[in-house]
Amino acid sequence: MATFRNILSVLVLSTVCFSLSTLMAPESVQAATLTTLTFDELPTQPVDDLSFKGVTFDLKVDGVDSTAATYNVSTIIDALPLFRVDYSSPALEIASPGILTLDFATPTPIVMFGIEFIRDFRDPRTPVFTVGLFDVELMSLESSEVTASETDNLLPSPLRGAFFDASFAYNGTQVKRVVVDFSKGNLALPIGFDNLTYQAATQTASVPEPGSVFGLLAFSALGAGSVIQRKHKQQIETYLIAGEQDS
Repeated sequence: MATFRNILSVLVLSTVCFSLSTLMAPESVQAATLTTLTFDELPTQPVDDLSFKGVTFDLKVDGVDSTAATYNVSTIIDALPLFRVDYSSPALEIASPGILTLDFATPTPIVMFGIEFIRDFRDPRTPVFTVGLFDVELMSLESSEVTASETDNLLPSPLRGAFFDASFAYNGTQVKRVVVDFSKGNLALPIGFDNLTYQAATQTASVPEPGSVFGLLAFSALGAGSVIQRKHKQQIETYLIAGEQDS
């Protein structure tokens, strides 16, 4: 009966080892990291058709490719003459009312960015822009309207210029493309687009293949079986020796 229990223990251990081996990770795994573009990473240049850190930029004005969006601009010129306004940090400057498209090499579940611009705060119109998100098949996930709000009364009367800004944040289904429409939202130009944050996949260290893990676990199972067999053999030898002494 003890022998049967020992054999059963080996079989159970081997089965567990095989089950674990089928559940092990593949040869390598992917780890996600957040990437933020602050738009000071490259020399000043147009962004149309520019690819950088897994993002490809496109700007269209009236449906035509345009160079009116520029990477790494730290100063913008207000529409009001003789005044220059410095951003607190470099940004992507959009100087025409166009549509900015961002294509991600690796789909991302996280998209965040901010915009800022200067406008006459007496303007009663609501400044808005539209953000469209598209999945890995480039099917529409959602479209939302974002309203910019006044943050600082920058220039006194009679100019009455004020800073406006807005932020966009998304966390959900994987996004392959983002389309930001600045063409119809009563925004003042130029617009500063900044702090684009998204999730990129990076390769991590390799882990053992299922076959090698199974081999290791199977070896452990055989080792455990050998221990059981040796113990059982010792029990038999002890029994035989005891029998000879009694006789």
